[in-house]
Amino acid sequence: METLSPSSAIRLPFQVQATSDCAVCPLTRLCHASHDADLASPSMPRARRIVHQGEALYRAGDPLQNLYWLRSGSVKIRATNAAGLEQITAFPVAGAMLGLDAIESGTHTSDAIALEDSLVCILPFCDLMGNCRQDFIAAQQLNRLIAHDINEARGLLMALGCMTTEERVAHFLIGISEKMMANGYSPREFILKMTRQDIANHLGMKVETVCRVFARMQDASLLSVRRRQLEIRNIDALRKICCG
Repeated sequence: METLSPSSAIRLPFQVQATSDCAVCPLTRLCHASHDADLASPSMPRARRIVHQGEALYRAGDPLQNLYWLRSGSVKIRATNAAGLEQITAFPVAGAMLGLDAIESGTHTSDAIALEDSLVCILPFCDLMGNCRQDFIAAQQLNRLIAHDINEARGLLMALGCMTTEERVAHFLIGISEKMMANGYSPREFILKMTRQDIANHLGMKVETVCRVFARMQDASLLSVRRRQLEIRNIDALRKICCG
């Protein structure tokens, strides 16, 4: 899915240091201790990492060392059970916190794979916990991020357990639309960064079913689909489909 436009930061070396833009980051309070004299010039600038398309930011079984703030780009979160069955549980975009799955046990339970060249801030977990102990507002912010992750998972469970194929696809597209709007982009025209197979896996459907639903929605003038370029022509109708 289309996310923040690539900036000059994407073309920097593999790992770079955060600078003055930390002052306007929504995570400044969580990322830097509240006793820092000047949050606009943090005493401990955070390292950043470019994760290239197809590369794993972390994999299931990796120990918890860092959380990651997705500054630009998009990823897919993939869980695999002992029998090798896979489920794509989310498609986070810019503004998402990654790695929360490891907090319970200290080990990641899923893979985070970049869908495009993406940029993350590396947030050492021990530092975050120290900041939360010192700053109640920072602790609240981390709790909200965890709760958001839980609510996203509940939304997927609702779609998988209660919705028809058309309703699932509509729910999925409305979710992308809302994320695009939150990042300052058109909620009606965007590029699907994930494959049809990824969408099918995420929604518990066969890829042929996803393609048929897209075709029916296009015939009904709800969508215009050209490869991965998608335009929502009737967003109100899609919302009604989501509601059954």
